Amino acid sequence: RAADPGAKLCYNDYNTDGINAKSTGVYNMVRDFKQRGVPIDCVGFQSHLGTSLPGDYQANLQRFADLGVDVQITELDIQQGGNQANMYAQVTNACLAVARCNGITVWGVRDSDSWRTGANPLLFDASGNKKAAYTSVLNALNAGGNNGGGDSSIDTSAWYVLLNRNSGKALDVYNLATNDGARITQWSRNNGNQQQWQFVPTGDGYYEIRSRLSGKNLDVYAKSTADGAAIVQWTDNNGANQQWRATVSGGYATLISRISGKALEVQGASTADGANIVQYSSWGGANQQWQLVRVG
Repeated sequence: RAADPGAKLCYNDYNTDGINAKSTGVYNMVRDFKQRGVPIDCVGFQSHLGTSLPGDYQANLQRFADLGVDVQITELDIQQGGNQANMYAQVTNACLAVARCNGITVWGVRDSDSWRTGANPLLFDASGNKKAAYTSVLNALNAGGNNGGGDSSIDTSAWYVLLNRNSGKALDVYNLATNDGARITQWSRNNGNQQQWQFVPTGDGYYEIRSRLSGKNLDVYAKSTADGAAIVQWTDNNGANQQWRATVSGGYATLISRISGKALEVQGASTADGANIVQYSSWGGANQQWQLVRVG
């Protein structure tokens, strides 16, 4: 810092991707540095990943950012398997969802160049061809490139019906319920109050999505970070499980939970009335895309 006041001073480490003993040790160290005035600007997470992503990956990034440092993913590579492309999208979306996440570095270019022999963990194969993982990262960046800045096409004073691209049905509070924990489904559009929603900005690029019928927010039940977790309505509590990043592209919105980094979707791509709304890893499917139709 004395030699170059403009230099960014960062701590970088491995096996700190989820909330575990090692990452908590680093967290406590950084917190101590901040409290004592020891200069530190950012924390890097190497993210040499296997075939599954820790469910608290985004929450881990966020807790470091909340200490007042930037966070970066510094050496990303993911073992090839049936989930590789999806995991690359999850990591990208997690970074996009954390306002202070300002960099993702992939640890190599072609699979044949990787230090992880035989794992084929990169975005290009040995011949330099783009893999499905490349496309998933590109799609995630294109969908979320505003990095939490909110979407200027959303009128926060308006009421919207949210129509699912796959089914054509509307996001609906089941059976006109007004209680906490009432499940959210899809239903044929009728423009009722149980199908009208307002985007309430949180001030940092996220929205609470509020029912006109009940005044309650879309909520990831029990703060789950799991695929398939239920979406319900709940009284406003300012929780990360009630905050959503909305990105509108091509007339459709993708809604990403702040707590989990997962997308709001119709479970199983159902087209039936009453099908459940859940969260699931973002993959760009039509059942994760919503048309915002202004009704008031």
